[in-house]
Amino acid sequence: MSGKTHLAARRVGIMFHGNKIWISELFSLICTYAFLFFLLSLCLYVVLNETVIYRNSRKCAALRAEKVEMTQRIAQLEAQEKITLAMKSVVGGALSEKVFYQLVDLVYNNSKTYGYDPLLVLAVIQVESLFEPTALGRYKNMRLSGALGLMQVKPETAREVAENLGMPIPRDADLFNPDINIVVGIAYLTKCIGTFKSFKLGLLAYNQGPGVIKERLQENQPLSIAYYDRVLKKYYALRKTIEPLF
Repeated sequence: MSGKTHLAARRVGIMFHGNKIWISELFSLICTYAFLFFLLSLCLYVVLNETVIYRNSRKCAALRAEKVEMTQRIAQLEAQEKITLAMKSVVGGALSEKVFYQLVDLVYNNSKTYGYDPLLVLAVIQVESLFEPTALGRYKNMRLSGALGLMQVKPETAREVAENLGMPIPRDADLFNPDINIVVGIAYLTKCIGTFKSFKLGLLAYNQGPGVIKERLQENQPLSIAYYDRVLKKYYALRKTIEPLF
């Protein structure tokens, strides 16, 4: 008997619906289907696992964003609380509650926009108007200077600054509106500081006018720094009122 005949003789088959299937072929078929099932299961596991990872990553990102938002919110509330306490130490109950908290929000938002310590902005407002929204500026001889509102901005200056901000001021009386006055006032202060590249000179220019400061510097004349000293004095006084609490 040849090797081929001997190998054929050892093959075992089974009948399936009238057809003979070799055990070796059936085993190979089962192994093939088992391997395909394993691959399919593995792919399904990978897909499900990646889906879970993706969902968890999104949840983690959302939690991190929420944490950042909460941290920023806490910082905002602390800053607004400082502004509130500092203002109360100056105005007490002289302002209505609505105007008072309107000023708190305006000082906070604009200070954050331009990168100022809110207490410095409060110090400027205190020196300029004692937090009186309808204040009229006066010279030492009591004549009206033309400066209006909380930050004592003159209408012509306000319109020039407001034009760059895209915020028209049709009437002079609009400067009595805290929403307009504080935005324009802080923007003008920022412009003055940027022009002279000095906080001290910028603050003096805000009070005396950029032209006056430039002229004195060009002519090497001494500068009057009384306004600068007054603002800093108020600033440190305001800081002192809140230091025990923070």
